[in-house]
Amino acid sequence: MSASFDAVVIGGGPAGSAIARLLALWGHSVLVLTRAPDPARGAAESIPPSTRKLLATIGALESIEAAGFLRTTGNTVWWGARDGHIEPFGASSDAPGFQVYRPELDRLLLARAADAGAALIADAQVRSVRFDSDAGGLVEYQRDGEATNTVRCRFALDASGRTGVIARRGFRRHEPGFLTQAFIGEWEREGGWDLPDASHTLVETYAEGWAWSVPLSDTVRHVGVAVDGATTRARRGPTLHSTYRTEIAKTQQINALMAGATLGRAWACDASLYSSHRYAGPQFLLVGDAASAIDPLSSFGVKKALASAWVGAIAVHTSLTHPNRQPMALDFFANRERQVYAANLRRSWAFAHEAQARHSHPFWAERAGVGAATDGEIDEDTLFRTPEVQAAFQRLKQSPALELSLSNAIAIKQCALIRDHEIVLDQALSLPEAPDGVRFLAGVDLLKLGEMACHHRQVPELFDAYCSTYGTVPLPSLLGTLSVLLARGVLRSR
Repeated sequence: MSASFDAVVIGGGPAGSAIARLLALWGHSVLVLTRAPDPARGAAESIPPSTRKLLATIGALESIEAAGFLRTTGNTVWWGARDGHIEPFGASSDAPGFQVYRPELDRLLLARAADAGAALIADAQVRSVRFDSDAGGLVEYQRDGEATNTVRCRFALDASGRTGVIARRGFRRHEPGFLTQAFIGEWEREGGWDLPDASHTLVETYAEGWAWSVPLSDTVRHVGVAVDGATTRARRGPTLHSTYRTEIAKTQQINALMAGATLGRAWACDASLYSSHRYAGPQFLLVGDAASAIDPLSSFGVKKALASAWVGAIAVHTSLTHPNRQPMALDFFANRERQVYAANLRRSWAFAHEAQARHSHPFWAERAGVGAATDGEIDEDTLFRTPEVQAAFQRLKQSPALELSLSNAIAIKQCALIRDHEIVLDQALSLPEAPDGVRFLAGVDLLKLGEMACHHRQVPELFDAYCSTYGTVPLPSLLGTLSVLLARGVLRSR
């Protein structure tokens, strides 16, 4: 093939398929270069219900719903001091999560990209990516048994995951203290599993690592262990099976559950954390796991990939349609990738601290000693728990009615925001936590909520009005954001 595209996407996982579909839907020419997944290494993954909004945004939710994936209502964890703690996804039984087999999920999402008009080459090995100031990106690839081809593109989008076709060219950096090796096996038990809720993902810590189990059906579960990657490097053959079984035996709950079950295939993979020095340039983006990898224990891997693809598609679309906005659009994407990684690293650090309290072992001590990264992002959970915000929340609870007005001393800044499919400059609030401006907290529009709060006397009325006008948000998010506006003096009592 000798052709030119607006975007060439390298990789056909969730991030690659999602960004390809969105750009194609928005009128851009897109080519996806990918290789068929290896079924011998295909793993089960848990997708929480919060991912549904992103799946709907890229037009894939109906396909996922119809695919027959196992529905799940939550997790059961033995983490640190939490023994058998049930973590339900939510009270809404009509919005469960999904337990998916990744090769099948990838196939469905790639098909949605093709339906939108993206061109696919499913057996392509990318040989090189070059950038020329005049010609744009030059992507050289080869199909099995064929000659090498080169395609031109305005943007080369690296969605190749840990392979990092572009990311490994000096952009990637591994997270100190989180070098991790994962071993995964497929287990089958005739008659099913003796569990209160067999749809749950199970997670358990032990002295030298942690283990998880994700069901694929009533009889099949994938079970993984995460161990120190610096000391454990078995990858295949008898040594891998032996190492894997040894680690499973160190757990209590999961080891007992596997008793009497049959182990089929087993494999190993890198599960280390990493980010990037640079996430975007004038002719490329690093998307999804090519940009950064987070702890698999979060269950947010697919959600993170789809969110990265959504923002990446908006950044590329803005750059292609409004070249004067390209620097702003690429900076917006890069800053968001940094913030998402920092937020997930804080979560990993907190998990490690909790586990270390029970397991005195270097595996946990090293991870707990890393410290929580911020990278300039507002930590919403921490902000909502500050004494002044909590005090404002209590005042809201105790007040018989809302009697609020906007302060005359509101500081307004201009910052980059997403509007529809573009990145634009718009008004934002300057807060002590974000002096350069912030427009959204926990998905709630600060300015719109502040304006609307002045016209409603009851919280339920305000909540209904906000959701009907600007889209549904969780009630705790709206209350937390309203409390921040009060605590920071943006709103005041009349």
